[in-house]
Amino acid sequence: MKRIIAAVIMPAMLIALASCGNKPEQTLTESLAETDATVATSATEASVIPSATEETVFTGPLEWEGKWQATDTEEYFEITDVTDTGFSMVFYHYEEGTIEQFKYKIEFDDPSKTVASEIGKTNDHGVWEYVFHYQGDTILVQSKHPDQIYERVV
Repeated sequence: MKRIIAAVIMPAMLIALASCGNKPEQTLTESLAETDATVATSATEASVIPSATEETVFTGPLEWEGKWQATDTEEYFEITDVTDTGFSMVFYHYEEGTIEQFKYKIEFDDPSKTVASEIGKTNDHGVWEYVFHYQGDTILVQSKHPDQIYERVV
């Protein structure tokens, strides 16, 4: 829906802006081509999933183990029982205004073991699930809520 709205509004805006300046007017075809490129770029940028940086040296799944504290809330989680296929975790996060404890079994989603999510498919978890992106001393958590960074507790 957003793409359709952008495709309709952007050409009108481009035509209006083009008529205000000293540049020659763009044709509707040129405007639409630019709009398509802008929408495609925005969609690509929005769907980029963070990954471990080149600076992050990942030596094995055991690096996931430990306690991880949210950078902006009191939420945290503890990762234990790390194996080659995944790990167990206890997640302390807000539920209806209080921090509650939830237990999860998590599996690695990629061969490099830097991305992990709840075992099973997204549909198994009510059409959303937690996805964890290991980034060295931080883990990015994606879910139905806004993305959140957790730092390793020393």
